[in-house]
Amino acid sequence: MKNIISILLIVSLLSSCQYIAGQKVDKKDNQTVKASEEKIYDCYMKVVGITDGDTFKGLTNDKKLLKIRIYGIDAPEKNQAFGTRSKQYLSNLIFGKQIHVKMQLTKKGKPNKSWDRYVAWVYTSDGKDVSAEMLKAGMAWHFKKYDSTPEYAKFENDARKAKVGLWIDKNSIPPWNFRKNV
Repeated sequence: MKNIISILLIVSLLSSCQYIAGQKVDKKDNQTVKASEEKIYDCYMKVVGITDGDTFKGLTNDKKLLKIRIYGIDAPEKNQAFGTRSKQYLSNLIFGKQIHVKMQLTKKGKPNKSWDRYVAWVYTSDGKDVSAEMLKAGMAWHFKKYDSTPEYAKFENDARKAKVGLWIDKNSIPPWNFRKNV
């Protein structure tokens, strides 16, 4: 039964998104560049709910509800210091707005999914990289365990130096450590 549900979810996602073979997201300028080994699904959706500072729900143009985890960042948990502020910042960026989502496929041709969420790059309607915006504002950590984008590391370091957002607290606890202690 679980396999049938997974297959139905994937089929519904694929019908909601555009498949782009041989392209890769270039995080520097928000454009796509050719890279034959990469496969991307491209979606436009309206954000209908914010779960926390790195997760939201969106409604695709053909009315499919998807839960999306923003790639490259890890935001404070709801009950963690700055959790509410991070969620509010993300809400101000994208809630109720039409956004652009790009999901990289796994080698098996399925969208990258963890914890019942699709992992994706997310862009505002005016092309801003939401991961970058959250890092610049000090509302999330660069999730270096899963991403090595130099710009993201720089944005986090700049926010730390400027002591903006969660970096006001010199003893801020990364969410991955906070989750271990809950």
